[in-house]
Amino acid sequence: MEQALRIQPEDMAPLPAERPKTESMSEGIEKVLRFAAPAPKATESEQAPAPKVGGPVTAREFATAIDFVHEAAQAIKAAEERTREAESRTHGLAQRAAEELKNAELRIQALEARVRAAEGRAQEAETRAKEADAWLRQIFTTISEELPVRRTA
Repeated sequence: MEQALRIQPEDMAPLPAERPKTESMSEGIEKVLRFAAPAPKATESEQAPAPKVGGPVTAREFATAIDFVHEAAQAIKAAEERTREAESRTHGLAQRAAEELKNAELRIQALEARVRAAEGRAQEAETRAKEADAWLRQIFTTISEELPVRRTA
């Protein structure tokens, strides 16, 4: 907090109203993460002079950091919105699938009833066919016994 209060007057140059939007959201997030991430430690042979720690933060650095935080917040909001839309679509698809399943079950029940009715009619027709066959045999037997057979010489 003290660093934010130690802004140098020369750093108070006016900033542009808005940063150009040439960077993508992911690039902005990466910059925020790099800004917040600790610098990798160098080996003893690679030791470079350490940057000033605890020095005053310039207005430009502060504004840049705020811009990165704002971009990260926008990216999070956009991701949340996409998630809500995806959940809404998924919910709609699930409802439609449930309705289609219910309709399919009703059609299956109707078809099963028609099959049972058809089986009943088929059994009835088979019974009638057997009765008709029995009657035809009886008629043939009666005719054969009652009518004289003509013999040719």
